[in-house]
Amino acid sequence: MIIQIDEQYRVTTDPYQWIVQKKRSRKNKEEWESQTYHPSFESALQSFGECLVRGSDAETLVDALADVEKAITILSQARTLQLEQVLTVSEEEIEQVCLGR
Repeated sequence: MIIQIDEQYRVTTDPYQWIVQKKRSRKNKEEWESQTYHPSFESALQSFGECLVRGSDAETLVDALADVEKAITILSQARTLQLEQVLTVSEEEIEQVCLGR
């Protein structure tokens, strides 16, 4: 499963974990680089949100709160997309993931 968060970040999975990835360019080719690994989707989103806030260049409380609000909006949109994707996954896709195909 791949859940696009925004243009630069996405959350993907393997059979054991959720992975936050960042897009990068390498030799004029775009690829996704794994940044952090998590046991649940919620912890992946929490980590990503904290990263957004820590990376803020806010110098006042008002600016910091505005950046927190932006992070909440981005994460809320990703969460909605994730729920929509989960609801449309077919039984065959679930079986393939569970059997490692």
